[in-house]
Amino acid sequence: MLPVGATAALDGSFSEGDGLSYAWSVSPEHGASLTEPESPFATLIAQAPGLYTLSLEVCDESGRCDQAETWARVDAPGSTSRISDWGIDEFAGVESGAGAPVDPFKGNKEWCKKCMEAAEGSDSEWTNFCNNGMPNSKPADREVCRRNTLESEAMRKGFCYEHGCAK
Repeated sequence: MLPVGATAALDGSFSEGDGLSYAWSVSPEHGASLTEPESPFATLIAQAPGLYTLSLEVCDESGRCDQAETWARVDAPGSTSRISDWGIDEFAGVESGAGAPVDPFKGNKEWCKKCMEAAEGSDSEWTNFCNNGMPNSKPADREVCRRNTLESEAMRKGFCYEHGCAK
Protein backbone atom coordinates (compact mmCIF):
# COMPACT_ATOMS: atom_id res chain seq x y z
CA MET A 1 0.00 0.00 0.00
CA LEU A 2 1.35 3.41 -0.98
CA PRO A 3 0.25 6.88 0.10
CA VAL A 4 -0.64 9.42 -2.59
CA GLY A 5 2.56 11.11 -3.77
CA ALA A 6 4.79 8.12 -3.04
CA THR A 7 7.08 6.45 -5.53
CA ALA A 8 7.82 2.74 -5.82
CA ALA A 9 10.86 1.19 -7.50
CA LEU A 10 9.96 -1.57 -9.96
CA ASP A 11 12.58 -4.21 -10.77
CA GLY A 12 12.35 -6.46 -13.83
CA SER A 13 16.06 -7.31 -13.84
CA PHE A 14 15.46 -10.93 -12.80
CA SER A 15 14.61 -11.67 -16.46
CA GLU A 16 17.38 -13.63 -18.16
CA GLY A 17 18.70 -13.52 -21.72
CA ASP A 18 20.53 -11.33 -24.20
CA GLY A 19 19.11 -8.31 -25.99
CA LEU A 20 16.01 -8.05 -23.81
CA SER A 21 13.46 -5.28 -24.24
CA TYR A 22 11.20 -4.14 -21.42
CA ALA A 23 7.73 -2.58 -21.50
CA TRP A 24 6.17 -1.55 -18.18
CA SER A 25 2.54 -0.35 -18.09
CA VAL A 26 0.06 0.76 -15.44
CA SER A 27 -3.72 0.52 -15.62
CA PRO A 28 -5.72 2.61 -15.21
CA GLU A 29 -3.36 5.29 -16.51
CA HIS A 30 -5.19 8.11 -14.74
CA GLY A 31 -3.87 8.51 -11.19
CA ALA A 32 -0.51 6.82 -11.57
CA SER A 33 2.42 7.14 -13.94
CA LEU A 34 5.66 5.39 -14.75
CA THR A 35 9.12 6.77 -15.40
CA GLU A 36 11.53 4.84 -17.62
CA PRO A 37 8.91 2.26 -18.73
CA GLU A 38 11.34 0.74 -21.27
CA SER A 39 13.98 0.01 -18.61
CA PRO A 40 14.24 -3.03 -16.34
CA PHE A 41 14.06 -0.51 -13.47
CA ALA A 42 10.97 1.69 -13.74
CA THR A 43 9.39 3.92 -11.09
CA LEU A 44 5.70 4.10 -10.24
CA ILE A 45 4.48 7.53 -9.14
CA ALA A 46 1.23 7.34 -7.14
CA GLN A 47 -0.83 10.45 -7.90
CA ALA A 48 -4.36 9.47 -6.79
CA PRO A 49 -6.01 6.81 -4.61
CA GLY A 50 -6.93 3.59 -6.38
CA LEU A 51 -5.96 0.03 -7.21
CA TYR A 52 -3.49 -0.13 -10.09
CA THR A 53 -2.37 -3.08 -12.18
CA LEU A 54 1.32 -3.05 -13.08
CA SER A 55 2.43 -5.15 -16.05
CA LEU A 56 5.85 -5.94 -17.42
CA GLU A 57 6.41 -7.51 -20.83
CA VAL A 58 9.95 -8.71 -21.56
CA CYS A 59 10.92 -9.77 -25.07
CA ASP A 60 14.16 -11.28 -26.35
CA GLU A 61 15.93 -10.70 -29.68
CA SER A 62 13.94 -13.53 -31.29
CA GLY A 63 10.63 -11.88 -30.45
CA ARG A 64 9.69 -14.33 -27.70
CA CYS A 65 7.88 -12.45 -24.95
CA ASP A 66 6.68 -13.14 -21.44
CA GLN A 67 4.48 -11.00 -19.23
CA ALA A 68 4.14 -10.62 -15.46
CA GLU A 69 1.55 -8.67 -13.53
CA THR A 70 1.08 -7.38 -10.00
CA TRP A 71 -0.90 -4.60 -8.34
CA ALA A 72 -0.38 -1.54 -6.18
CA ARG A 73 -2.94 0.00 -3.84
CA VAL A 74 -2.71 3.75 -3.32
CA ASP A 75 -4.54 5.38 -0.43
CA ALA A 76 -5.04 8.98 0.60
CA PRO A 77 -2.37 10.36 2.94
CA GLY A 78 -2.95 9.42 6.56
CA SER A 79 -4.90 6.25 5.77
CA THR A 80 -1.95 3.92 5.26
CA SER A 81 -0.60 1.34 7.66
CA ARG A 82 2.41 -0.94 7.58
CA ILE A 83 1.70 -4.39 6.19
CA SER A 84 3.31 -5.88 9.29
CA ASP A 85 0.50 -4.24 11.32
CA TRP A 86 -2.24 -5.93 9.30
CA GLY A 87 -4.44 -8.59 10.81
CA ILE A 88 -6.44 -11.26 9.00
CA ASP A 89 -9.31 -8.83 8.36
CA GLU A 90 -7.09 -6.51 6.33
CA PHE A 91 -5.00 -9.18 4.64
CA ALA A 92 -7.82 -11.53 3.66
CA GLY A 93 -10.67 -9.08 3.55
CA VAL A 94 -13.49 -8.63 1.10
CA GLU A 95 -11.37 -6.44 -1.21
CA SER A 96 -8.78 -9.17 -1.71
CA GLY A 97 -11.40 -11.74 -2.65
CA ALA A 98 -10.02 -14.05 0.00
CA GLY A 99 -12.10 -15.58 2.69
CA ALA A 100 -9.47 -17.29 4.78
CA PRO A 101 -5.75 -17.21 5.42
CA VAL A 102 -3.59 -18.57 2.64
CA ASP A 103 -1.02 -21.22 3.48
CA PRO A 104 2.30 -19.63 2.53
CA PHE A 105 5.42 -21.57 1.63
CA LYS A 106 7.03 -23.11 4.75
CA GLY A 107 10.73 -23.87 4.72
CA ASN A 108 12.57 -26.74 6.39
CA LYS A 109 15.76 -26.41 8.48
CA GLU A 110 18.07 -26.52 5.43
CA TRP A 111 15.98 -23.92 3.57
CA CYS A 112 15.92 -21.68 6.65
CA LYS A 113 19.74 -21.76 6.84
CA LYS A 114 19.94 -20.67 3.18
CA CYS A 115 17.30 -17.98 3.73
CA MET A 116 19.15 -16.50 6.70
CA GLU A 117 22.46 -16.55 4.79
CA ALA A 118 20.86 -14.79 1.83
CA ALA A 119 19.24 -12.25 4.18
CA GLU A 120 22.71 -11.33 5.42
CA GLY A 121 24.12 -11.17 1.87
CA SER A 122 24.00 -8.67 -0.98
CA ASP A 123 20.91 -7.60 -2.92
CA SER A 124 21.90 -9.88 -5.82
CA GLU A 125 22.37 -12.85 -3.46
CA TRP A 126 18.90 -12.22 -2.03
CA THR A 127 17.34 -11.96 -5.50
CA ASN A 128 19.04 -15.19 -6.59
CA PHE A 129 17.71 -16.89 -3.46
CA CYS A 130 14.17 -15.65 -4.18
CA ASN A 131 14.30 -16.82 -7.80
CA ASN A 132 15.96 -20.20 -7.20
CA GLY A 133 15.89 -21.08 -3.51
CA MET A 134 12.19 -21.64 -2.90
CA PRO A 135 11.35 -25.16 -4.15
CA ASN A 136 7.66 -26.01 -4.50
CA SER A 137 6.70 -22.40 -3.83
CA LYS A 138 4.10 -20.41 -5.71
CA PRO A 139 5.03 -17.46 -7.97
CA ALA A 140 3.38 -15.13 -5.44
CA ASP A 141 5.74 -16.40 -2.69
CA ARG A 142 8.76 -15.66 -4.88
CA GLU A 143 7.38 -12.20 -5.72
CA VAL A 144 6.92 -11.35 -2.03
CA CYS A 145 10.49 -12.53 -1.45
CA ARG A 146 11.84 -10.31 -4.25
CA ARG A 147 10.04 -7.28 -2.81
CA ASN A 148 12.51 -7.46 0.10
CA THR A 149 15.55 -7.07 -2.20
CA LEU A 150 16.21 -3.43 -1.29
CA GLU A 151 15.13 -3.84 2.33
CA SER A 152 17.29 -4.19 5.43
CA GLU A 153 18.76 -7.45 6.70
CA ALA A 154 16.16 -7.41 9.50
CA MET A 155 13.29 -7.17 6.99
CA ARG A 156 14.72 -10.03 4.94
CA LYS A 157 15.11 -12.15 8.06
CA GLY A 158 11.49 -11.30 8.87
CA PHE A 159 10.58 -12.95 5.55
CA CYS A 160 12.50 -16.06 6.66
CA TYR A 161 10.71 -16.09 10.04
CA GLU A 162 7.32 -15.73 8.34
CA HIS A 163 8.12 -18.85 6.32
CA GLY A 164 8.84 -21.15 9.24
CA CYS A 165 12.38 -20.30 10.35
CA ALA A 166 13.15 -20.14 14.07
CA LYS A 167 14.27 -16.83 15.57
